[in-house]
Amino acid sequence: MQENELDYSSYLTAQGPEGLRHLLEDLLEKSPGQHMIRYLLGNQQSLIKVDLSEKPYLFWYCDLLGRPITKAVQYTIADFLWEKGGEKERVLRELTAKESS
Repeated sequence: MQENELDYSSYLTAQGPEGLRHLLEDLLEKSPGQHMIRYLLGNQQSLIKVDLSEKPYLFWYCDLLGRPITKAVQYTIADFLWEKGGEKERVLRELTAKESS
C-alpha cells in the first residue's frame, strides 16, 4: 500500500443516498454502536463516522477531496434522524409543551 492510500477494509460501503439510508437503518437495527462508512457516488468519495450507541446519534463527515457535505447526504442523514433518531418525537413534545403553556 502506498503512503497516500487508505485501507478501507474496516469500512462499510454505501453507494448513493439510498444505499446510505439502508445501511444506517440496518446498523441501527442489527449493530448499534460506532461505525465507519465509505460513501460513494460517482467521483465523490467520503468517509462518514457514525455513533448509534445512544441518542442523540452523532455523525462526522469528511470528503476525500475536501468538498463540503452534499445536499443529498445532508438530507439522507436528516431524514434518518427525523424518522429513526427521535427528532420527530422531540419536536412534537416541544410543540405540545408550547401549546399547553
